[in-house]
Amino acid sequence: MHPPTDIETMSGKQKHKMTLLRLFLAKILQLLRVLTGTRRHPFLSISSRAYERWIKKNIPSEQETAEFKKKSQDLTYKPIISIVVPVYNTERLWLEKAIESVLNQVYEYWELCLVNDGSTEGQVWETLENFNKMDKRIKVKHLKRNQGIARASNEALAMAAGEYIAFMDSDDELHPLSLFEVAVLLNDRPDADVIYTDEDKLTLEGERKKPVFKTDWSPELFLTYNYINHLTVCRKKLIDEVGGFRPEFNWSQDYDLYLRVTEKSDRVFHIPKVLYHWRTIPDSSASKVDFRTEALEKSKQLLKETLCRRGIDGIVTEGLQPGTFKVRMKRVRR
Repeated sequence: MHPPTDIETMSGKQKHKMTLLRLFLAKILQLLRVLTGTRRHPFLSISSRAYERWIKKNIPSEQETAEFKKKSQDLTYKPIISIVVPVYNTERLWLEKAIESVLNQVYEYWELCLVNDGSTEGQVWETLENFNKMDKRIKVKHLKRNQGIARASNEALAMAAGEYIAFMDSDDELHPLSLFEVAVLLNDRPDADVIYTDEDKLTLEGERKKPVFKTDWSPELFLTYNYINHLTVCRKKLIDEVGGFRPEFNWSQDYDLYLRVTEKSDRVFHIPKVLYHWRTIPDSSASKVDFRTEALEKSKQLLKETLCRRGIDGIVTEGLQPGTFKVRMKRVRR
């Protein structure tokens, strides 16, 4: 027999206190990890190697892609999805890859609305015009001078004829099944007003990294940061109803729009599949969440306005994680 340890000689009451102490220390450790930035993001719980294996296992074969195309043709409801893309001095390679990812969609009932926001690089005009001639579903507009991302996006919205609007950046890529999965959900839930998907990051070498597996719709969580982000699809009627993008919230214009749209409808649906690839170009917001301090300030400002608009007394401060906010509500004004 071995000699009794300290724990074995403890009474039940002492063991209970020890358990509580361990739980308390675990909470302290968790808090320290958050404060020092060493805690993983709650939606990034998969290693790079595991994600690479997952991607290889889930890439659709040519036969599966052909089957998906047939299924998309057999859908009862085939709404036109307009993809809105403002473009400003995007490098040719990334712009071409972005547009090609739309052309490669399994679901064919889309239109691509590209607005050149007064780019100073001539290749942008040339690239857009080449694709415009290639496919009649690609619409292009060139603005004479730079008007900012919100106004350029509104110009693209004005070109859109689809019942639903999808938002995309000019250097990112869609998964080939992105619009197909959206259409499948709409056939199950034609009343859906907002749809969002999971996403990951795309390196300059074309490697997919850092997947973000999101939670289902939570209005409370959405007040702390724009977690739905990419890919988001909204019913155009609602976007028109709230007045589209607001230029005063440039760099946080998407967050502002989604907050106002989701005040009009709670029919918000999550597709738990990685269908959007956000390219991590150096010095971009995809590379570092808190890179643009102006975006954080705009987000804080629009959250304060949102609380006021909803009749809520509250205080907005920065959250523990970069790019997040803490909203302390006092009361709802009658």
